[in-house]
Amino acid sequence: MFTQTALKHADACRFCWMCRHLCPVGLKTGREVNTPRAKGLLVSLDQRGHAMDADTAQAMYECTLCGSCTNDCATGFEPPIFIREARTQAIVEGIAPAPVEKVIENIQTTGNMFGMNAEDRIPLDAMPETAEVLLYLGQTAAYRRQDMARAAISLMRKAGVSFTVMQNEPDTGCALGDLMGYVEDVRAQAQSCADAIHATGAKLVVLLDSYDAAFIKHNFAAWGIALNAETTTATAYFANLVREGRLHPEQLSMTATYHDATPLARDLDEHQPARDLIAAMGISLKEMFLNRRMAKCCGSEVFLQYAPELAHMTAEGRWDDVRRTGMTTLIAADPQALDVLSQAIPEDMRLCDLFTLLDSACR
Repeated sequence: MFTQTALKHADACRFCWMCRHLCPVGLKTGREVNTPRAKGLLVSLDQRGHAMDADTAQAMYECTLCGSCTNDCATGFEPPIFIREARTQAIVEGIAPAPVEKVIENIQTTGNMFGMNAEDRIPLDAMPETAEVLLYLGQTAAYRRQDMARAAISLMRKAGVSFTVMQNEPDTGCALGDLMGYVEDVRAQAQSCADAIHATGAKLVVLLDSYDAAFIKHNFAAWGIALNAETTTATAYFANLVREGRLHPEQLSMTATYHDATPLARDLDEHQPARDLIAAMGISLKEMFLNRRMAKCCGSEVFLQYAPELAHMTAEGRWDDVRRTGMTTLIAADPQALDVLSQAIPEDMRLCDLFTLLDSACR
């Protein structure tokens, strides 16, 4: 069932254990099965006649797919490749964990991973059907972090941007891809999303959710899905609006540290725009020890939905990193990271959304 590419990566591990201290799940649980090398062994066992069972399937979902384990690996070991294929096998064989099956059912029946109704989505003022700029909110901002979505919309208006937001915004397929692997159902969802974007006539798509941004960049072209529009992250877009003088943030008297979301930091290799926005607001920034490409993942929204206990633990791990800086305020620029981190905020600390901060600073 595994492709040769996946097997090559599963067999590449030299068992040096260097990735153990990078895995956000393994660090918090202390369980060997939660280490990247253990998942490689499980795939190898499958190829040697030990059929995948429910316990193995469970282990494959106890992963944020953050790619921390790929940092500086001498063998080019990339566990997310074979972990996704293992998840596909678990779905096909009907042994995926029940919470995972429930989230898939939510997506297939309601169009979102939360199983929420259309009226639960952020209410939007009348928007033009077509515009040269499309603000793509993503599931988490539209349903769970509406404060961030409202701030982004407000900033677009303050900057005088002619834009639109889709009233019935489809999912990119990102969440389904994390749950099922990159199967035809996911490609079809991605194509539906591209078709909806085409209908807006947008020449530029501003992606508020960096998970969507990374998914589109790495998968649409690979699947032959033409978007016919440029894409950019919201952090890069708003940083450019500040540079152009279209947004004028006032100075905020505060100190903070910043969390690099995994897709921005590793998949898109984008680190500076959020920091430029923080500096533009006069915020004094103290970096965490693990930042930029080495930043520790706090967990994704889909991980939170099917493994809430583990997501709480990975969020706690990131708050531990905040505490080591001596800071009491953490800024996040991704709606999924914001929602996961909000599950474990220590009583003496504060979590801030970068775009809400920016909106408050731009009068």
